[in-house]
Amino acid sequence: MQSLEIHADHRVAVAGAIITNSTRALVVTPAPHQQVAVTRGQLFVLCEPIGPVERAEHACRIVTRSIRHTFYESEATSAASALRIAIVNANKALYQDNMRHSPTRRMTVGVTAIALLGNDLFIAQVQPAQVFLRCSGKLRAIPTHPSWDPAQVNAAQIALTNALGASLFVEPEFFRAVVQPGDAVLLSSSTLIGHFDPPTMAALLAQADASAIINTAHARIADLPSAELLAFTVHEPAPRPTPSPTPSAHQAQPDKRQIAVATEPKADPLFTLPPQPAFTPNPPPRPAPIDLGEPLAERVVRQTAPLPPSSVLGEDPPQSIPIDLGDTFANGQPYGLRHPIRPPDTMTWSERLAWPWLALSDMVREWRRERQLRRKALTISSYVPRGRGLTYRRTAPPIPWPLLLVTVLIVGVAIVYGINLSQQNNLQLATEYLVAAEERVAAVRTAPDETTAREALLIAQQAIDVARASPEITTTNPGLWLRFSELEREYERLLAAVDRVSFLEPTLLASHPLPNGIFTTIVVPPAMSSVTDPANLTALRYLYALDSDPEAARLYRIPRDGGTPEPYLEPGQTVGAAIVGSLRAALWRIDQVVAIDQAPNGFGYYFRQNDTWNYSKLGSSEIWIDPERLDVEEYAGNLYIWGAQPGEVLKFSSGRYGDTPEFWLNPGVTRDAAVLSAIDMAVDGSIYLLQKNGTVLIFSFGQLVGQLTPSNVSPPIAEVSRFVITGPPDAGYIFLLEPAQERILQLDKRTGELIQQLRVRADSNLRLSQLTALSIDMSSARPILYIASAGDIVRAELPTPPRSFREEARP
Repeated sequence: MQSLEIHADHRVAVAGAIITNSTRALVVTPAPHQQVAVTRGQLFVLCEPIGPVERAEHACRIVTRSIRHTFYESEATSAASALRIAIVNANKALYQDNMRHSPTRRMTVGVTAIALLGNDLFIAQVQPAQVFLRCSGKLRAIPTHPSWDPAQVNAAQIALTNALGASLFVEPEFFRAVVQPGDAVLLSSSTLIGHFDPPTMAALLAQADASAIINTAHARIADLPSAELLAFTVHEPAPRPTPSPTPSAHQAQPDKRQIAVATEPKADPLFTLPPQPAFTPNPPPRPAPIDLGEPLAERVVRQTAPLPPSSVLGEDPPQSIPIDLGDTFANGQPYGLRHPIRPPDTMTWSERLAWPWLALSDMVREWRRERQLRRKALTISSYVPRGRGLTYRRTAPPIPWPLLLVTVLIVGVAIVYGINLSQQNNLQLATEYLVAAEERVAAVRTAPDETTAREALLIAQQAIDVARASPEITTTNPGLWLRFSELEREYERLLAAVDRVSFLEPTLLASHPLPNGIFTTIVVPPAMSSVTDPANLTALRYLYALDSDPEAARLYRIPRDGGTPEPYLEPGQTVGAAIVGSLRAALWRIDQVVAIDQAPNGFGYYFRQNDTWNYSKLGSSEIWIDPERLDVEEYAGNLYIWGAQPGEVLKFSSGRYGDTPEFWLNPGVTRDAAVLSAIDMAVDGSIYLLQKNGTVLIFSFGQLVGQLTPSNVSPPIAEVSRFVITGPPDAGYIFLLEPAQERILQLDKRTGELIQQLRVRADSNLRLSQLTALSIDMSSARPILYIASAGDIVRAELPTPPRSFREEARP
């Protein structure tokens, strides 16, 4: 059977330019002499890169090379399993390449891989990707877009995050189809389906030319920044011409008549009748008849000896020839056993096993025969019913029920024994896989450094995947399942210990009352045992949060145990002779919460007295620029303001907020580029300024006295947004907020060494990617974190730092 003929074409366009030799598309047709590759079939791969454009071709090259090499070189037993192994290896290769770059330059790739083997089409897909098939006149989109499904109300495409390179774990989706001549397949990027409806796509794939399909589809999506297209159509194989023999040099040249006849096309012998034979008047000569001697009847009459009874036995035998029933066979054997006994050393093991059952069946048969004969002897009438006497009709032998029962019993025992033996082999193999995975995990604890430990973790993860694929390690086998579950927990602990990851257990306290409101500041009153004023005691029972509305930011008050936020100070509110403007900052000062607003005539300072709000204008604030973010900190009653003056910290002495502030930094320091690029400030006696890369500058008496750079952080810091400092100047911690990596980093304030990375689990409702503010209550035995994530405020205890990966797991 000839294989189908495939016409393929592909096109890749980026920013309106056609890339001729792009690595995003791959078409492989094995040569006939490549026997192993031919058994896998043709390979079609299309990649959809996500990330920086300048690294897209590099990432796609890694994926396509790995898929092609693994698909044709792996020891998989089928094309589908080879596709799965190829995609898993491509994901690992891209993930390892991403680990060598910063998070902003990492790539993820959606991929569609198709193997065509005969008429079978095997599709493996990791989204984002898209495939359109037209098989037997029916259209299918993989995956199906919500706009193609009439039951869907929202036609928005769902964003997926399981592309290649995003994590070490990936599992492709598989599909299978059977193609015939006239079918067509289009591989494209995920954005193509939004530009076609089912009738338009069906008309597009009805074209028999793959290039026409590519041109029509590309013309419709020419406005997209990038588009990847690969199409192939299925056709009948073209007939192969039969070569005519070449005459040799010594043969005579044919004449013109012979040449004319030779040039005529030959008729197909399968569809042409043979030539009609010519009629000849004289028939061909026939051979002489064979002499068979005298007839058989005459020979019988002349025979003097009587014939054996079998030659004349019948229902109406001739009377002239007597029937002699006393003759015997010349070579007859005496009656013997049905199953003669042989020496045991000449029997096979199956004969020895079956011999007792055969002997028992013979005894049962003889007993039944004797019983039947006894019954016939006691019968009074000798009448033989019609049909039970002498007849030539063939009768079926009796069914040997005992022998059949014994055979079924033996076969059943053999099947049960085989199943039990197979289960024991599978159990032993699963145990060996589990032991190997435990050895790989144990090797992580003996690694000399963290880099070697990370490499050992990758090897351990591969061994765990092999053990997980074993059919014996399931919940139905509690012994192996509990052992495997403990192994997975130990692997996760080691993975967290190497990267020093701890997980928060958050509790939701409050949500913003407005639909799109976002909290940017949290003020948590500290524990104070010396406060006796009822108004101040009431203030300690609440949390305070400032939202981010630039025109009408409000200060909210929230019960410490959670509840509905209520406005505490808002724009337009009258305080004495002042009208509150948009609030820019809020903080805790000594025994009460204070706020800073921005009004047309400058910045104001609001504080509580006798359970009412009071107002004081900040000195010289009318000449301040409009800061993008105003950071106000308090220490010993003094106010320190960052952001009002570029590259300068303004200090208002305690109780003298209406006076002109003093410049706290040395004039030579303010011109430093690192100071000018600072994004946040903290005060604990010294002043700390934060850079976007996580570096912390330390100032004392206006001079730069130190610098802390976070060390041993994996993955490296991309961009932090804010920070919080706890403890006295000679002790405590620094907490860095990094929404881009969805984590909070806890550092030692003296050395900058990483203590732990705080994250949330995948099933948590809290999303650290929207992290906006953090406040820490150090008054209890275990510090309490108050986290603002967009419009939610949650509370969580600070976890204990993870143990070293070299330590054994605690029971």
